[in-house]
Amino acid sequence: MVLKGLSGFMGRVIVTFRIMPESVEVDLDSLEQKIKSEISPQRIQRVPIAFGLNAIQIIKLVEEKEGEMDRITDKIKKIKGVREVEVVGLTRSL
Repeated sequence: MVLKGLSGFMGRVIVTFRIMPESVEVDLDSLEQKIKSEISPQRIQRVPIAFGLNAIQIIKLVEEKEGEMDRITDKIKKIKGVREVEVVGLTRSL
């Protein structure tokens, strides 16, 4: 069944990524700016992990199509100062 006016409609998902810096010495202000310029997240915040290490958590609205989350994850991983990227939340959006 196709709803009227929604044929060919591509959904979106709200994805929460946790980004771990390479070390506590990484300038998080600079890293946040690089992330903002590369992928334009809807929200960005710091989350304390342990012993002075903070993760950066971002929320990004992503088109629900094959390979899109991998493409964004790869873009983030290529940013200097990023050690690890993990998807920690996923919610459908309309």
